[in-house]
Amino acid sequence: MTKSSGFSLIELLVVVAIIGILSAVGVVSYNGYVSGTKKKAAENVLVQIGLAQTDHYADCATYYSTARNYCDAPTAEEKCTPTAETTENLGDDLFSNENYIDQNNGFFYCIYSPTVTSYKTVAKGLGDCELTIDDTGVVDKSGC
Repeated sequence: MTKSSGFSLIELLVVVAIIGILSAVGVVSYNGYVSGTKKKAAENVLVQIGLAQTDHYADCATYYSTARNYCDAPTAEEKCTPTAETTENLGDDLFSNENYIDQNNGFFYCIYSPTVTSYKTVAKGLGDCELTIDDTGVVDKSGC
């Protein structure tokens, strides 16, 4: 009778295959977790912007828009395209710090105000994901 002092090649290949399958499942789960966390962070920023808009309305009797100056009245139907610049302007104007809104989560923000008494904040990121909040304070997640 001979004594075996190691693993066979087949046993090693089976173990490597199992580790590969488990790590593939783990990477997919982790990416989903990270994506969900970024969306939730963007929703939280939208709620903070909504609260800041309430303060701005109390100060200026109009809502803030990244498409015009601080307390100017809105013009015709304004639209916005979220970019790094509009996100910095929004942070600087509403929160007095251009870096207040973290741009590392993959979302950019802008606000347009079609009338004095209404606004819509748009957050775009993670591919085609679009979140919005308006003067009702409800976050619309249907674009994600």
